[in-house]
Amino acid sequence: MILARTATLILLAAMALPAEAAPKGSVTGILRYKGCLTGVPGAKVMVIGREKQATSDTGGRFILELPPGKYSFVIRGPSLVPDQRVDDVAVAAGALKDLGIVEVWADERPALCVPDAAAAAMTGDVEPTVAAAPDLPAVDLPGTSVAVGGSGASQVLVRGSPGSGPGQFGLQGNPSRDDEDALGPPTFAVGPAGGLLVLDVLNGRIQRFDPRGRPAGSFPVARAGPEPVFEQDIAVADDGTLFVITEGESPALTQYDAGGKVLLSGVLPPSFKGVDQILSVRGRPTFLMLNGQSIRAELGWGGIRAEGPRPGLPAGDVYVQAERVGRWSAVVHFAAADGRVRRTVNLRSAIPISRVRLVGVNRRGDVVLAVDRHDAADDEGTRAEVLLVSLTPQGQIAGTVTVPPGDRRWLFREFALAPDGAVVQMQSDLAEVRLVRWPLPSSPKDAATGEALVRGKVLDGARPAAGSTVSSGKAHRSPPAGADGAFELRLPPGTWVLTFRRATPAGGPEPSPLELKVTVAAGATLDVGTVQLAGPKAGPTSGSTPPVHREPFP
Repeated sequence: MILARTATLILLAAMALPAEAAPKGSVTGILRYKGCLTGVPGAKVMVIGREKQATSDTGGRFILELPPGKYSFVIRGPSLVPDQRVDDVAVAAGALKDLGIVEVWADERPALCVPDAAAAAMTGDVEPTVAAAPDLPAVDLPGTSVAVGGSGASQVLVRGSPGSGPGQFGLQGNPSRDDEDALGPPTFAVGPAGGLLVLDVLNGRIQRFDPRGRPAGSFPVARAGPEPVFEQDIAVADDGTLFVITEGESPALTQYDAGGKVLLSGVLPPSFKGVDQILSVRGRPTFLMLNGQSIRAELGWGGIRAEGPRPGLPAGDVYVQAERVGRWSAVVHFAAADGRVRRTVNLRSAIPISRVRLVGVNRRGDVVLAVDRHDAADDEGTRAEVLLVSLTPQGQIAGTVTVPPGDRRWLFREFALAPDGAVVQMQSDLAEVRLVRWPLPSSPKDAATGEALVRGKVLDGARPAAGSTVSSGKAHRSPPAGADGAFELRLPPGTWVLTFRRATPAGGPEPSPLELKVTVAAGATLDVGTVQLAGPKAGPTSGSTPPVHREPFP
């Protein structure tokens, strides 16, 4: 039975908010790069659980006005390690809470940085607050130039010409020539047995195809008005139930059974905007919003109920967000339900990145991304590709494949996950619509997880460099070398720069550090051998896998 289109969206609050009637307090502080006197301008200080944030000024100072309560803050900004936090800050009514100096971790050593010793001398006995950051493995994406290729004949599951017959699609215009009026199927989904469902809007139907791409019937979809609505998306549950969201003037969610019969339908309030995708997670429709958050919904006799927002797409016991942060990099956040980021994986590319999209989470729990890359500025000579990446929750790449762009407008779904872990892509041009299957290898069952162990020995000439420190700024760890110069450092998988410094006598000059670059795998042990801090051959002198030596800081 179809519910009356008066259902309302009920959002369940994740936490109780402090009473707004009480007098507000304020939180202030000065952001500085760790170990430096340099302020951090233009950083965002965001309050978890509230639509509240502040931007630091040229000197790094920020101020936030908040009701009484205890808060956690996330700090993000250019040249900073992502998702740094300051937790458990108590705000009293009518009072100013001054955090003083808040040290944040720089992604790279900042320019004009006053050395640690000098910074300590100038700040006196003030004990700064040091922001905490999640693990930040760095992953290099494959490829140094755009790979423009095609698919094999065996990969093409469906070729649909223009028309209204079985296996045909309503087409208008030519998306491959940037025709603004180009229209066609806006979305599709892959069923639990590998069959395809394509929303053929111009023909007012959803077409079915079996796992081999052969037409298997169709059923009509209702229109909200005289004109077809293209702002739609569909998702299929494991039992074959189909969910359709329509984003017209009256956004609606409709549930169909496996045979195409309407079960339930409800109207979403006009304020419900910003849906990027709809997916089925554990049999329930989940809206992925344009801001990266998600809302899980359920249709019932009492209307539409929803839970959220949550900090990303559900993936087991964590939530995933992906975003482009620069021309050459993107990040993937793994967060808990309360918004606390457990791990941020930094994806680095030798090819410029234009966009990053979440395709979904496969049955093994790997996150599948679509990374759009191009080889030049946006002009007629630009060549483009899409790198499909399967990423484990530990931050390891399980598999990649490079595919051509699908020539779809941005509001259309281009990719969907198949039950076996492959990715299906929808391509189109003036002549036809193609659904192409791209296999992605799954992560091995015995894949190593956890942190790697890096060890070695530090010498100062012929003597052990006892008390010298070995640090990795991005991992925020700095163990001292033992009396014999030996050290051990545990790091998440990825590429890291280790900084070696001699022990500094009180009041002595800041020694020049030595840097070594290492790449470690999850669960592995890397012996860098002997590292010399002095002499003409300063650097690693032995070891099974010598790291790359980088020049010391000037």
